[in-house]
Amino acid sequence: MPRIRHCVECPICLTRYLISFSPYRNGSYLIAAVEGYFDEYVLYCACRRAPVGTVCRCNDLKSYEVSNAAYYRGYGTAEEIVPIRNRGRKSAMNPGRKLESNRRATAEEHSP
Repeated sequence: MPRIRHCVECPICLTRYLISFSPYRNGSYLIAAVEGYFDEYVLYCACRRAPVGTVCRCNDLKSYEVSNAAYYRGYGTAEEIVPIRNRGRKSAMNPGRKLESNRRATAEEHSP
């Protein structure tokens, strides 16, 4: 079952990295811009020859649906890590739909 997580995307290679999984097996790493504060992160992606960081602000973080394989690696492709807002209506991970069906079932159980 996919998981919902915040991720940072490399602007060059478009690899998506899960927060809190750094350092990554591909040589990339993500650190807090200021030690002890998590409002900004700096991503050092393995796709760059020189260690050039990309600054990511907390407000820029997006929620993604993450496949199991990408979750265990800590990073993945756009096909493995999909933005929540772009999910199809038939996704198994549609919490709004599940919540509504649970409300109806509970209401039906308690109706006279």
